[in-house]
Amino acid sequence: MRKVAIYVETSVWSHALADDAPESRTATLDFLGAAEALGYELHVSEIVLTEISRAPEDVARKLQALLQEHHPATLDFDEEADRLAQEFLRFGVVPLAKIEDAQHVAVAVVNELDILASWNYRHLVNVRKREAFRHVSAMNGYYKPLHIVTPLEVGDETQ
Repeated sequence: MRKVAIYVETSVWSHALADDAPESRTATLDFLGAAEALGYELHVSEIVLTEISRAPEDVARKLQALLQEHHPATLDFDEEADRLAQEFLRFGVVPLAKIEDAQHVAVAVVNELDILASWNYRHLVNVRKREAFRHVSAMNGYYKPLHIVTPLEVGDETQ
């Protein structure tokens, strides 16, 4: 049985430490804790690592420890992913100021992952954005659908 390939965007890692959002923190920790047993293959990219490095030192240290604990594979942000991210920006899928969001999706699409897990409702996890990402991806020759969901919804997408 093939493993489900999941890109874990920065907001998910951050919510693992979110004392001010106990429900999403619990859901995140449950998702990460069950990932291996459920056959999920976790992935991050250089973009995630860069965003984590910008966090305050104590938070960055905790996030890096969490990454080590769950050992996601690290994907490169290459020219192909950059071209697709630029297309997402060009078509207004995300605002220019949120380029990292476009880059996360581009890396996941180019690497043909199954799911992108995020808590970013504004720029990633909503119906309008999902369709826009899917449309621009297809216009650029990427036809495998990427399911953009919260950690709570991951199980629904893998059934």
